[in-house]
Amino acid sequence: MFRCAEVLQFVTILLIVCQFSHGKVFTYGEEVKNVTRPFSLRVVKLLCINQPYEETVVKECRVILRRNERSLICVSIYVPKVYHQLFIQFRLHYKFTTYKPLLIDGEIELCSYSRGPKKNPLENYVLGVMQEMLPNTVHPCPHGNKTYNERTVYKEEYAPKSMPAGDYRMDIRFASSTN
Repeated sequence: MFRCAEVLQFVTILLIVCQFSHGKVFTYGEEVKNVTRPFSLRVVKLLCINQPYEETVVKECRVILRRNERSLICVSIYVPKVYHQLFIQFRLHYKFTTYKPLLIDGEIELCSYSRGPKKNPLENYVLGVMQEMLPNTVHPCPHGNKTYNERTVYKEEYAPKSMPAGDYRMDIRFASSTN
């Protein structure tokens, strides 16, 4: 029969083994990234669907895969009209046997959000990531009458730490009040 001290010692050893079985040992003061994920994230495909669009012209929409580096996301869109109301619709899908919606799902009116950030954590998270990825595009209204050129990368820090491994699809749609 085990005594209480022996059981606690066994549990402590078991926890230490589980903690270090996923990767390297971190020392104090070292930057710790992605501790909860023993895998990496990468973008492998970008599709701009349903082209040609009614109100914009897509000049470039592709991903450049690079060896030993993050994929480069390249998007260039010409927006001839000026918009004072712009919506961002987003939905994250996880692939079980087919793609199913997973947790991150919503719509944000970008112009009203730019005037004063809200207390909705999902909106703050999504627009914070977009602000870092697309600094030339995400700004207060009005939008349009120019060409938006973005070359960016998707960093692992942008993803929630609790994401399980697997295949994901992120649908993002920019819309005006007319479409």
